[in-house]
This record gives sequence, C-alpha cells and structure tokens, in this order.
Amino acid sequence: IESVENAIDSELKSNGVDIAASSNSHQPLSPPRNNASAETTVTVSQSSQEPAETVPETSNKPEGERLCELMCSKGLRRYICGNISHRAKLMEEIPAALKLAKEPAKFVLECIGKFYLQGRKAYSKDSPMISARQVSLLILESFLLMPDPGKGKLKIESSVKDEAEMAAVAWKKRLMGEGGLAVAEQIDARGLLLLIACYGVPSDFRSMDLLDLIRTSGSNEIVGALRRSPFLAPMIS
Repeated sequence: IESVENAIDSELKSNGVDIAASSNSHQPLSPPRNNASAETTVTVSQSSQEPAETVPETSNKPEGERLCELMCSKGLRRYICGNISHRAKLMEEIPAALKLAKEPAKFVLECIGKFYLQGRKAYSKDSPMISARQVSLLILESFLLMPDPGKGKLKIESSVKDEAEMAAVAWKKRLMGEGGLAVAEQIDARGLLLLIACYGVPSDFRSMDLLDLIRTSGSNEIVGALRRSPFLAPMIS
C-alpha cells in the first residue's frame, strides 16, 4: 500500500499537482495534465461500470480441496498448520479433500515427509516442531477416514508401500534407540501406529510391538480411524 501511495505521489508531483493540502484527506484527486494519464483515468472509470468477470468455478472450492487437487504437499501442510486449533473443522474437510488428489496414498506420504527421523529432543516443550508433527498425524488420520473411493479398496502402488515400510522401520528403530516402544512419547507412538495402519505392517513388527503402540498412543482418541485400516483391523480383535 505504501508503495502504491508513493507511486501516486510521485506521478502527481511530476504533473505539477500540489498534494500537500490533500495529504490528510481522501478527496478525489484532480486528473493529471498529460493526455496519456488522462486517458488511463477515463479507461479505469469506464471499466468500473462494466459487469464483473465470471469467476472460475475452481476458485470457489475450499482451500484444502484445491491444494489436494494440485497435489501441493507444502501448501496443504501450511494450511493445516495455520488452522490446527480448529481440529474438528479440519477433520471434516481434509478426509474428503484427500480423495480429490490424483494419487492420495503417494500424496499423504509426501505430506508427512521425514519428520519421524527427528529424535525426542527436537520436540521439547514449546518447540515449533510439535505443531509440525501434529499436522502430519492429522493427515495420516484423515487418510484412513477418507470416503470410500467406491471401487473397492484404495490402490496403493508398490513403490509407495515400500517407501512407507522403510519409513515405519526407521521410525521404530529410532524409538527403540530411545528406550523402546513401550515408553515412547504419545505423539510418536500415535504417528507410527497411524502410518502402519495406512500402508501396512512391516514383517519385523511383532504382536507385542503393536500392543505397545496401542497402549502408548492414546488409541481411544483415534479408534474411528484405526477401525478403517485394512491392515491393522484384521490383526486385532
């Protein structure tokens, strides 16, 4: 706004207009003297009376839907982070929005990135990284709650499943190095549990590992999502 005001002042001064008396008011400025500027003024005045252009339908879509359609992982993370305090609203919007992505499974994996490799110390009290991890967990939970595509089970490419399995194994390895799954931070255990619920349980996860994750993750808060897992639900009564 300041740049625009300065540009206007400079243009008026170059045309000999005294702006000192009007600097504190909002009265219409007298038209510039040169013909080019006057012509521009007339054009703007006329165009303001013309009917507004038709806005493309896509611009009316909610931000979450638009970002998922574009497969914009960074944009979706920023959007969720900026609205993380409105969790209930996000949990209504994001699952349906993810369905619009061309490859939902791949897109979700891109969204969570490699935050799981960061140790417990990176998430100390008041750390800005806490909200970043909450965003990743919300996206994983939303993926499980995504509406049924209507064509059977959601297809997950083998390359995506392999990448997710490598992530789960690396995540488990870090937690074991920090004392084990039974003493993991709730947000860590929940994230790993959601990851394997979304993409499959790696072969080196024992039944006791799953039990430890369920106990430490506060699973009662995400039970609705866990029950929709095609991988985890059949393994647990």
